[in-house]
Amino acid sequence: AGLLRCGKSCRLRWINYLRPDIKRGNFTREEEEAIIKLHEMLGNRWSAIAARLPGRTDNEIKNVWHTHLKK
Repeated sequence: AGLLRCGKSCRLRWINYLRPDIKRGNFTREEEEAIIKLHEMLGNRWSAIAARLPGRTDNEIKNVWHTHLKK
């Protein structure tokens, strides 16, 4: 009774949940400060910001920005 996933959903699931190098848990203060600085430079380019924060996905960073950091 498994789900029938298409290629795109399999890829997104791997990128956002299954990759072994993904960091779990809360963001550190240093990561939050880096997000704020990078957002000033890059705007809402979440994948460009994620490329500079190893182990964090663009989706995670976007969600942290909108729920905790946006002022």
